[in-house]
Amino acid sequence: MKRHFAWLCLLILLSAACSHATAAAAGPLLAIDTIHVYEGMEKSYAEGYLPVVSKDQALVVLPLLAPTAAGSLTVTVNLGDPAHTPFVYQNYEKQFASNSYTFEDEQVNCFLLHFALPLKTERLNGTYPIILTVKGKTVDEETFTEDYTLYLTITDGINPQSPAPEPAPAPPSQPKLIVESYALAKDYLEAGETAELKITLRNTSNSQSAKNIKLSFVDNSGEILPVGTGAKYCRQITKGGAYTWNLEVTATTTAQSKPHPAAITMEYEDSHGNTVSAADQIIIQVRQPVRLEYTEPTLPPRVTQGDTPTLTITLMNLGKSTIYNALLKFELPGLSSGGSVLVGTIAPGTSAEGRANFRAAKDMVGAISGTLILTYEDEYGESYEKKIPLSTTIEEKKDIPAPQTEAKTPAASTWTIIMAAGGIILLAVACLIVSRWLKEKKAREEDEKRL
Repeated sequence: MKRHFAWLCLLILLSAACSHATAAAAGPLLAIDTIHVYEGMEKSYAEGYLPVVSKDQALVVLPLLAPTAAGSLTVTVNLGDPAHTPFVYQNYEKQFASNSYTFEDEQVNCFLLHFALPLKTERLNGTYPIILTVKGKTVDEETFTEDYTLYLTITDGINPQSPAPEPAPAPPSQPKLIVESYALAKDYLEAGETAELKITLRNTSNSQSAKNIKLSFVDNSGEILPVGTGAKYCRQITKGGAYTWNLEVTATTTAQSKPHPAAITMEYEDSHGNTVSAADQIIIQVRQPVRLEYTEPTLPPRVTQGDTPTLTITLMNLGKSTIYNALLKFELPGLSSGGSVLVGTIAPGTSAEGRANFRAAKDMVGAISGTLILTYEDEYGESYEKKIPLSTTIEEKKDIPAPQTEAKTPAASTWTIIMAAGGIILLAVACLIVSRWLKEKKAREEDEKRL
């Protein structure tokens, strides 16, 4: 029994020795190819390969020889503490298969691991570790894991030992021109009219003068035009000083009735010859002129006491703005009206008629004269008034006398006598004719009897 147990122990020892000898003959599962230079490498690992930086990326290449590995290798990247590395962190994990590579007359089968790791823009110079963790299986389905550490040297970043850069010196102050005030020679500019515009500029700088100043006026609508070029040269405005530009402007005849914004641009130089520009905006009020014309009012030249004559007048708006509240009022002694006549609103290019009825006084005779007062308003509520003279003559009313019977009797009697005499004469003539006809008839009858 003891002999059998000894032989069993001997067999176990021999088996273990054989297994150890086989593993030793197989060597390590993974090995770095230190001889050859692969794509993306500047030198072999034997010559001191290091990852390189290109276009803000760290290019890492690791060729592994694994004759006993089966399938592909899974590789993850460990970049250390995110707060102290130059890398942009994200998930870096890839799988690599074995491929054949030719070097002169030699064929090499290897797993070529390669990564392009993005770098931060503001990275610090220094040397940083990159750990590649490789996982796979052998042909015997045994799982293995190995780590490989490479080192990346950053030389194009910020030197951590260098002092902080000094702040850039503040740019010198420059003179600033502004439009301090402006005024038109009148309250508003009427279309087709020219007026003087005064523009006061001020240099707000307390340290520098503005030199070689070019001023320009431009109306955004193009309906207000400067007289001349609309530009002005000023040699200098001292620090804190002012300058007044007197400019004549004209509103076109078609300019719209509204506020018009206009730009005042200023181009100048500071004390160091640097070019500076500025612009401000001003507002110019423009109005279309009110053009109300009318036909001469028609009133009969003569009226009789107590008559009710009618007056008519046609109002015509020849302007480009609307007329409001056109009103007719009358001051005409001897003729009374029913009150004022409201014509109302008259649009541009249209006309409206006003009509009033009067009554002539019964106790007044002779020529009379008075006034038609025409009032109206423009778009801004401004009132206008026109006085139109009126005249006529009031004639006395005469009563027609009643017919008188006595005065007409003689004429009637004479006419009656004439008619009666005529009738008698006609009757006498008729009697003679009849009598003569009867006598002739009787004579014919007697002659016939004799025969």
